[in-house]
Amino acid sequence: MKVKPSKLEGSVKAIPSKSFAHRAIICAAISDGVSQIIFDKTSDDIDATVNCLRALGAKIEKFEYGVIVQGISKLDNIPTIDSKESGSTFRFLLPLASTIYEQAIFKGEGRLPKRPIKDLMDAMRHRGVEFDSECLPFKTNGLLTPGRYEIRGDVSSQYISGLLFAALNLNGSSEVIVNTNLESKSYVDITVEVMRAFGADIIENENGFLVNTSKLKAQTYKVEGDWSNSSFFLVAGAFGKVSVKGLNVESSQGDKKILKILDDFGAEVIISNEIMVSSCGRNSIDVDLADIPDMLPILSILAASVDGGVSRFYNASRLRLKESDRIKSTVDLITSLGGNVEERNDELLVYGTNGLVGGIVDSHNDHRIAMAAAIASIISENDIVIKNSKAINKSYPTFFDDFVDLGGKI
Repeated sequence: MKVKPSKLEGSVKAIPSKSFAHRAIICAAISDGVSQIIFDKTSDDIDATVNCLRALGAKIEKFEYGVIVQGISKLDNIPTIDSKESGSTFRFLLPLASTIYEQAIFKGEGRLPKRPIKDLMDAMRHRGVEFDSECLPFKTNGLLTPGRYEIRGDVSSQYISGLLFAALNLNGSSEVIVNTNLESKSYVDITVEVMRAFGADIIENENGFLVNTSKLKAQTYKVEGDWSNSSFFLVAGAFGKVSVKGLNVESSQGDKKILKILDDFGAEVIISNEIMVSSCGRNSIDVDLADIPDMLPILSILAASVDGGVSRFYNASRLRLKESDRIKSTVDLITSLGGNVEERNDELLVYGTNGLVGGIVDSHNDHRIAMAAAIASIISENDIVIKNSKAINKSYPTFFDDFVDLGGKI
């Protein structure tokens, strides 16, 4: 994909939140009755969750505005759960499958077999499940039992969400104890919010969560707009004027912090029935990424646009475990385009170069690198060529359609 330098201006509608959609479809699959989950755009990751739940015995039909879900009925065969490249699908459904099937086969693609899973496997071993391999592909053996689950909170918040889904489907109360600092807590907050919408009885305490036996009830659930993917166009507004419709400013999504970051950067942010961002000043920024790890690639573009100074992004060590080593791939993104960065173990310094030169960017099969590279064209002197631009299909297949509608040139 070749992207030519251009300004983006206009209005775009936020796509449905991938985080909320995953969780709502899973809750529907372990509910009594038939649910409608309303979201008008899907992605490879959401499709992976739908297909894996079908493999577990849920009946899911797509319709114009989302999916109709009938709860899981156990099948006679050993299910094969292929999460493709979706870490959320894998970590959410691994514990849940083991509340239903004594044996299940798990597969994955891309970097997923290399991404962390050991701590979740260890927590499941303590409650009755064994594995025939330490990484994908593997087969599980044994059923989870209700009780006490201990898990780290500083590797992946998806571990906690996965155990909460499993605890909901067990016959008896369970505790999920988080024995370290819980990073990306907002994602667990989303899990709890969606579960409660379906009738779950979950009590949060200082050590973790108590999940009481709950019968979830089918719902008609409308998925809210996605702050994470909208952040690319909100940042574009800081170099021109862009409005994004359909975002909930009271959302549990941690990535709504983009508004505070843009304000610190010097952009004008106006909140009404839509979010409007327009250019004003450009200041270096300091950002703690512990709760917003997905934001680094697009924030690095913001930082490179500043004339002088240095921006610091810290508490970023978990970014090395994403679809790519997202610290290294962000370094490659900026340096390939003529910018200047300094990589450290768990942080990144981006020097203000008053824009970028242009060049060839390898997305490293990371959707967020591909989208950030496209937005970089706004502050680039020359064309930007994005290798493997189709990585966007993981979360935002219509990204380039919206990009062109706002004035982008591809």
